[in-house]
Amino acid sequence: MRSGRVILLLSVLVPLLALSCSKVVTAGPDPVAEPEEPAREPVYPKPGNGWTVTTVAEGITYYTFDGLDPVSNARQRVFVTDIDLNNPAYAVKLGFYSTPVTASEMFRSKNAIACINAGYESASIWIRFENEDKANISNMFIPDGSYKIPQWKSEAAVYLDNDRDVRIEFTGKGVSADKWRNLYFERSRSESNLITSAPMLIDDYEPVGKDFCRLHPVQFPKSAEDPYNHQSSETHPRTAVAKTGFNHVLFIVVDGRRPGLSRGISAAGLTDFLVANFNPRYALNLDGGGSSTMCVRGKGDAITHVVNYPTDNMYGPGKDGSPQESGIPDHAGQRPRNTFLYVVER
Repeated sequence: MRSGRVILLLSVLVPLLALSCSKVVTAGPDPVAEPEEPAREPVYPKPGNGWTVTTVAEGITYYTFDGLDPVSNARQRVFVTDIDLNNPAYAVKLGFYSTPVTASEMFRSKNAIACINAGYESASIWIRFENEDKANISNMFIPDGSYKIPQWKSEAAVYLDNDRDVRIEFTGKGVSADKWRNLYFERSRSESNLITSAPMLIDDYEPVGKDFCRLHPVQFPKSAEDPYNHQSSETHPRTAVAKTGFNHVLFIVVDGRRPGLSRGISAAGLTDFLVANFNPRYALNLDGGGSSTMCVRGKGDAITHVVNYPTDNMYGPGKDGSPQESGIPDHAGQRPRNTFLYVVER
């Protein structure tokens, strides 16, 4: 009887096992992520044709452009700090302040070599600072008067471990904004520092910033916070961060709002400008407009080290208390912000 039961049991299990195995085989291998492209040689501007190139310190190079930019076909002023993170002497870090401060205040307090403003308003982004969440995209709509603009400012992020590990990732690519909170919450459990922003400009050499406005057609024509209006205009300053395929981080500020001196640039235009002049592997647009500010040690204003020409005092006293411009662009007019990216000596 026992052997008969065994035979009967095997007669049932063997076909089921065969069927199960056949499903595994026909299902094929699990999908795998596409490998990254091999690193491409970065491009660096040479002195001349509007460009100047100076060494700030070993491994840190400062580029400025002032002239007619053939990419945007407009007069531009551009400021770029290149940090070689293969040099163990430096670390790129995230700065966070619950009460906003100016870039020059942050620069001085951290004894930084260079810094730029970083995130948008805290309600629109995720900020994780020193293993603690400081903002979690609490506002899924961006208020602008009577308008409520659907959230768009957190499609990508910069991840930092306060050493030499700086990653720019298109984390929210293909993910709807209403799922961003859960997505960044999960990522934040394994990250020390992160800050989200938009639009992603370059993703593994792909110039995705050229498609942002096409993917976000105008919905609120009269709102400056509409993503199309916000990123298609060529009349505003811009701030961005980029990374080359050889572990160099770039801080970028483009001035604007001064036709004839520095017009400003769109997200698509900034994408093209970076590809043409630096060819980074990744690049992410940060908060721009009146927030755009860069400080570099020994450059620009002798006291604040602000190198660009912030616009927050063009039409009245700056929000940092600086006097109104006298008609000639100056380095005052900084807008206090909550977050910054900066480089220091380790």
